[in-house]
Amino acid sequence: MFCPACGTAIQSGQRFCTTCGLAVVDTSVHTATTAVPTTPGPAAPTATSPTAFGAPLPPPSAPALQIAAEEPTVATPAVANDTALDATAALTVVEQTTHASYGHDPYATEALPAQGGDTGEQAVFEQAEQFRITPLVAVSAVGAVLAVAAAVTDIATVEITGDQISTITYVLNDFATNNLVGAIIAAVLLVGGAALGATGRRVGSGLAGGAGLALAGMMAMMIGSVIGLFDSSEVALLKGGGSFTLTTTQEIGFWLGAIAAVLGIVAFVLAVTSAGDDGRPPIAAAFGIVGAVGTLLVVGGTLIPLHGASFADQFSNDATPPATLLLRLLVLLLIAVGGLAGFLSNRRWGVGLALGAISVAVWQWATSISQAGDLPFGLAGGNYGGTYTDRPHLLTTIGIVVMVLAALGAIGALVAANRRRV
Repeated sequence: MFCPACGTAIQSGQRFCTTCGLAVVDTSVHTATTAVPTTPGPAAPTATSPTAFGAPLPPPSAPALQIAAEEPTVATPAVANDTALDATAALTVVEQTTHASYGHDPYATEALPAQGGDTGEQAVFEQAEQFRITPLVAVSAVGAVLAVAAAVTDIATVEITGDQISTITYVLNDFATNNLVGAIIAAVLLVGGAALGATGRRVGSGLAGGAGLALAGMMAMMIGSVIGLFDSSEVALLKGGGSFTLTTTQEIGFWLGAIAAVLGIVAFVLAVTSAGDDGRPPIAAAFGIVGAVGTLLVVGGTLIPLHGASFADQFSNDATPPATLLLRLLVLLLIAVGGLAGFLSNRRWGVGLALGAISVAVWQWATSISQAGDLPFGLAGGNYGGTYTDRPHLLTTIGIVVMVLAALGAIGALVAANRRRV
């Protein structure tokens, strides 16, 4: 048997032509199972008819076989070729469908990359959110614990024997009644910021660094206050005359606070490692400039003397030890470093740094301006020459408000930018 389209020999039982792919019918089997009509009927379709494909063909006559053998390409010149093209086109469609089903399944090609993409994004998200112990976390945790411990334990003891007998033990709140809460605020922000930084959020690292500066400044003020207490006690006894023995002791809280101050500085240094480019657009420069101006107002307003005191007295005074005055200035210096470096960086890390650096000062300002507590001293002990009953200078108040508004405005801009990206 031969293919009616191209004339290729077809084996028994073969369903498709190996040359053109045309579907054929085994006529030997079909004629064996089909009864030959005994009555005359319409002429059987010839091989040149399009309806001949798949229909039983009568045995060709000898001349027809001779013609097909001599001229195989002319036996079906035009109609067979058209039919072959139609059949090939149909077969081509079938091949494409089969190919798409096994090699280019739209569900498979879309689902697999999406699944792979989702897996990759999920892995990155988990890596960014996964908490890990970092040096900043360890230092911040220890510093926070020591700060709270220093705030609730004895700081110093002054013992007098002789003509006068007295023993007085001081805690942190004896120097200013807003110190205890201030130490807790610094400790919470230190640990919380470090924890956020450990999950890849640079604003958290900045917050921990700023809180470290605030904690260091507060404990430096405590050390200066203790030194001033010891000196003033000795001066008062010398002026009073008589025989006496003065014994001053730095208690455990003093040393815990000193160590906490050092760890606060270390936390700031560790946080600086996250100050680089975070790959996101910087914060608008206006927020940084306004925040930097507010920082200068806070520092400058606190340096304005009150009640006739001179500006030079803040650096040298016969009644106050130089170490006490210098440690007070250190508080303002740390606020300036945190505020200026934070705001002028125009980064998320910088916003956190500025907020952390001003955190304790905001609390001290709020309690001093509202006169909450028995000794509500302002930041850095208040203005020189003033007392605990004096409220912060107007410039200090303006600076605090400007710093807080600049930081909140920067945070709001960041939130709005994130929502636009989503």
